[in-house]
Amino acid sequence: MGKLTVADAEKLVKDGLLDTKTVSQMQEEGLISKGRRNTKKYIKTKDGNWVSPQLYFQGVNGSEYSKKMVDFRTDFNALLDKYATQRNNKEK
Repeated sequence: MGKLTVADAEKLVKDGLLDTKTVSQMQEEGLISKGRRNTKKYIKTKDGNWVSPQLYFQGVNGSEYSKKMVDFRTDFNALLDKYATQRNNKEK
């Protein structure tokens, strides 16, 4: 079985067939692609520089993510959507 694209998943969410939490879980399980390349979320600093917030679980070393970890990442991504701006990595 192949992976769904991000665009396919977004359409399923828009059509009400999936919710965003389910999409995140399916991404973690490798059923849906994790995202488009060359795009990141950015927040501007006080002096006008762009920075990219990141979430990293130190010490995972190949272990599988727990349900709490997936839920935490989902909440983190929701905060990114709320506060950050998506930009192409090649933009200055």
